[in-house]
This record gives sequence, structure tokens and C-alpha cells, in this order.
Amino acid sequence: MQASSPFNLNDEKFMTRALDLAIKAIGRTSPNPLVGCVIVKDEQIVGEGYHLQAGTPHAEVHALAAAGKQACDATAYVTLEPCSHYGRTPPCAEALIRAGIKRVVVAMKDPNPLVSGRGIDHLREVGIQVDVGLMFDEASLINEVFLKVITTGLPFVVYKTAMTLDGKIATETGDSRWVTTEVSRQYVHQLRDRYDVILAGKNRSHPG
Repeated sequence: MQASSPFNLNDEKFMTRALDLAIKAIGRTSPNPLVGCVIVKDEQIVGEGYHLQAGTPHAEVHALAAAGKQACDATAYVTLEPCSHYGRTPPCAEALIRAGIKRVVVAMKDPNPLVSGRGIDHLREVGIQVDVGLMFDEASLINEVFLKVITTGLPFVVYKTAMTLDGKIATETGDSRWVTTEVSRQYVHQLRDRYDVILAGKNRSHPG
């Protein structure tokens, strides 16, 4: 017999909101992950926030500040495990404990060796209910860059090229201006805004 899920439809609704908040900072948090947090009491959002930039307060801190005293006995929805160590900012797990949060719903554990389940364990040790895994796939996708780097030590690389439908990057006369469309060119600017480093090349000779 399968164990019943600790999650309900409202949990998914609030985690969806947390994920929507997290992606507001795409391209701004590196090398930190994207994180969103929503504080809910009596099925109403009383505070929300997201990590804006590396070195600044984390999502939980912003959400708790917005919630104020209403955070006591509330539920926190967080897209990534709250940190439990001191880095450039204090640990978010401690902030949740001090605020009197009674339940924390976490989309996924943080694979960072400095966290790696410690934040979840710390919350549970003080009696807070912690449920993990809600919308795991969505949370993993928004942090695919962070997850690749933190688990492998290798960079996340996107290869972009403009080519015609028959696989060419220029006409037979060498003309390559606007092989793509306006929509695709706008998308390229979004990619440039998201990633840390851009490597461009030209006049590469082809073998053979």
C-alpha cells in the first residue's frame, strides 16, 4: 500500500507562486541558485520574497520580513532547501525557526555540500514539520545551471548558432546577416542576460 502524499492542491498552488518568484532573478544570483519563498497562514499568503543577488539576503529572509508577526505558526514554501551555514549571509533555517514557522515545504534538497540535507535536519530537530519533494522537477529545471556546477564542478554550456534550414550559417556569397528572425534575436539577448560568460568566434576554418 502506497503512503499518502503529504501535499495537497493548495501546497502546489503556493509552491508554484514560489517558483514564479524565484525566476524573477534569472541572471542575477550566480553563483547562487534561484530561490523563491512564500509564507502562508490560514491559506492566505502573508509574505513572499526571492533571492535578488548573490551576497544579499535570501528568499526566506525577504518573505519573513514581509510576513512579520504573522509568520508565527505559518507554513513556508521554499523552492530549495533552506541553508544551515554561515556564508555571506546568516543561515535561513535559523531565521525560520526564530520566526516560529510550524511547517516548511521544500521543493528539493540543496546538493551544495555545505547544505546537503543539514537545513532540513535542523528544522526537524526543533520540531518543525518539513515535507520535501513538491514540484521537484520544476525546481530542478529553474536551477539547472547551479545544479550542474555544484554537482560536477563543470560549467553549464549553451551552444548557440544561427543557421538556415539546410544547416548553413551563410549564403554562398558569405552573407550571414539576419539568418534568424526578430523573435530568435530577442531570445539570444535573453540568453546573454542569463549566463555569466559569452564566448564569440569568427572566421573559423572548416576541415576538409
